[in-house]
Amino acid sequence: MTDDESKPDKDMKDAKEIDCLEAIGHLYAYLDGELGRVEKFQVEQHLEHCKSCYSRAQLEGAINQRLSDFHKDEAPDTLQDRLKNIIDKL
Repeated sequence: MTDDESKPDKDMKDAKEIDCLEAIGHLYAYLDGELGRVEKFQVEQHLEHCKSCYSRAQLEGAINQRLSDFHKDEAPDTLQDRLKNIIDKL
């Protein structure tokens, strides 16, 4: 645990509430784990209270997961061969 994580949550008490527009604006950074501690807290607090934004976050998170799953798979051999043939002809 870092020093910042072990400090009391004073900055969390002082964190302002954010609206839907701000929450959605931070959504991709939140899902990618790129937000700072306070911003992450603000988004999580908003998602706890806003069903619409929570649903959007769930949908976007599921889409991101599916896309990353597809990225892990290699193209089928037949497709790789076709692409190599096309490139060779160039």
